[in-house]
Amino acid sequence: VAVVCRGHAIEIFIDGKLDFKSNLQRAMVGNVDPIMLGRPTPGFRAAGMPPSRPAAAATPSSDESSQLQSVEAVVKDVRWYVRDLSEDGVKAIMEECKPNNRKRSSQKNFTLQSPDEDTKSRNMISEGHMDAIDALCTGRRVAIESESSSSSSSSNARRGDVDPIIWKHWHQWTPKMDVQVMRLFTEIAEQRQKAMGVFKRGSLPSLINLPARTVDIADKLLRPYPLLKGIPRDCLRMRFLFIQILNVRILSVLPMVDFSQALSPWSLAHRLSALSHLIFLEIKNIAWTHILQQTATGRGHFVNINLPRAKKAQERGDTSGRKSVFFQLYLQLHFVKPSLLRVDAGSRPWVVSYAGFGGQDAGGLFRDSVSTLCTELQSKWVPLFIPVPNSKDGGVGDNQEKFLPNPSSRSTLHISNYAFVGKLMGIAVRGSHMLNLDLPSLVWKPLVGDTVTMNDVKAVDVIAHGRIESLVKAVATNATTTGSINKENYMDLVPNKFIMMGYDGKEVELKDDGKNLENTWETREEYLSLLKQAKLAEVRPQAQAIRKGLGTIVPIQLLPLFTWQELEMMVCGKREIDVDYLRANTRYRAPVKGSDPHVKMLWEVLEDFNHEERRLFLRFVWGQSRLPYNPAVLLLSLYYTCIREKQQD
Repeated sequence: VAVVCRGHAIEIFIDGKLDFKSNLQRAMVGNVDPIMLGRPTPGFRAAGMPPSRPAAAATPSSDESSQLQSVEAVVKDVRWYVRDLSEDGVKAIMEECKPNNRKRSSQKNFTLQSPDEDTKSRNMISEGHMDAIDALCTGRRVAIESESSSSSSSSNARRGDVDPIIWKHWHQWTPKMDVQVMRLFTEIAEQRQKAMGVFKRGSLPSLINLPARTVDIADKLLRPYPLLKGIPRDCLRMRFLFIQILNVRILSVLPMVDFSQALSPWSLAHRLSALSHLIFLEIKNIAWTHILQQTATGRGHFVNINLPRAKKAQERGDTSGRKSVFFQLYLQLHFVKPSLLRVDAGSRPWVVSYAGFGGQDAGGLFRDSVSTLCTELQSKWVPLFIPVPNSKDGGVGDNQEKFLPNPSSRSTLHISNYAFVGKLMGIAVRGSHMLNLDLPSLVWKPLVGDTVTMNDVKAVDVIAHGRIESLVKAVATNATTTGSINKENYMDLVPNKFIMMGYDGKEVELKDDGKNLENTWETREEYLSLLKQAKLAEVRPQAQAIRKGLGTIVPIQLLPLFTWQELEMMVCGKREIDVDYLRANTRYRAPVKGSDPHVKMLWEVLEDFNHEERRLFLRFVWGQSRLPYNPAVLLLSLYYTCIREKQQD
């Protein structure tokens, strides 16, 4: 179908032949919205055709609009471009759009490889595994090995139809259950990777190559996942197998998706982003790593940091942050071209020189500057982030260690500071320089284009969320004398003005002149609506500034493909320090060996350390207190640090 606009006329060609022509009362305006062919709107009239020609034509009641014509159909995922084509041009376009008869290539022996992996280390899906995926995709039945026969060889596997018990549980699946299935099999893949010693090759656990039909699911692995309780193992395997099918299909079309449309609900990119929790990180990383490599244009930038000045400002009680390490870096880096900060993985975007201190930055000073500015951001010395309300008054609820953007920091300078924080996040993603920041989902979700909900508010302010829930029940039930909030106690439990208490403990007006407007039982619905909107949007300006800065360093169009948890891991690394993970990525320089008694003693001591002690140890030996999500970066950095220390000794 070709739609051609000729000034004030529209022509519709089907298979290259003119099928419909109509005039417009005014010129057509081009835009990027989808074409919606449905009931006509004023301004569209037929051109000499009887009203009854289209079978599904609308019939407006007025005489003036009785000539309106329409086609009851919807065309989505189409961009509208105004072009004036001749009949030959239309025929040429139709010829180009004809489908070819080429058959799709077989997906057997499918290979998944990251751009930086060696060809010899490719992991290959078995032919039998792909046969099962192809069979399921074409609607054929496939056998699932029962738990009793999982230990037998594949040649003796039971053949036949899928167990009916699997389909009995199939209708119970929810997106939350899928998330837990993904976490379960990710944990299984990590354990298999540890057992095989794959950590030493510096690769991420492969989910697409995990043999879902034969994998063993231990009881202790299911304990953290209450939604999967009571579901047969074969059902879990089948569900994960279908998720693998989805990822195989997505892998083939991912390069053709325009993620600049990810925020448009009608686009394919938006629908793929809605499935981000089901797309394997290794699949996302293929496109993500390639684009980061293609856009790496940065080179080392020299900065000078006056550490004594920052310390003296703290001793004087200066909370403006103007003398801090963060602000010194902001003045020297925020106003340079962003392209100079787009570095390759493992590269440093700046080289540090500490004023008054000797030493050459071989990586340690840079990592120390990153750790120092993160510490300042989560302190009272820089007014950009504050502890979440859950951490106040002895602590209540979850995420008491998290920090929120300060709602009161809305000046031009502060917004610019938040944009620089976004740039630091982009630098962390590109170079794997982890930021030791504890931020809640209220911050991460807007960065990936996800919607903030009241559950995110509950995660940082459980008391405010509880009051809102009580008010919701009062509005829904129209309670007058019963319930936690009713007509009798409304004025005692709810502010009598259109105001609320912000995350920073300050009063916030919910509408213009809200502090002078009375809030009564009769206005409870309006107050509840404004209260919800204000809570969800309280830190939106700061989050938008962070996202703007992030977009100058990394391709922000692809971020909706990631979940907010994945973005947090790419920026901040792994919060928990796994000793096995650290041991597998440690290299020893002669004459030291891993079998030496004092080396074994070191690992035993580290296993007895708590999380905070392990964090301090990691900062001492590496300059950072978070482990990167990609083991390859940790391997190179630790090896380089050990070499430098030995050479200096």
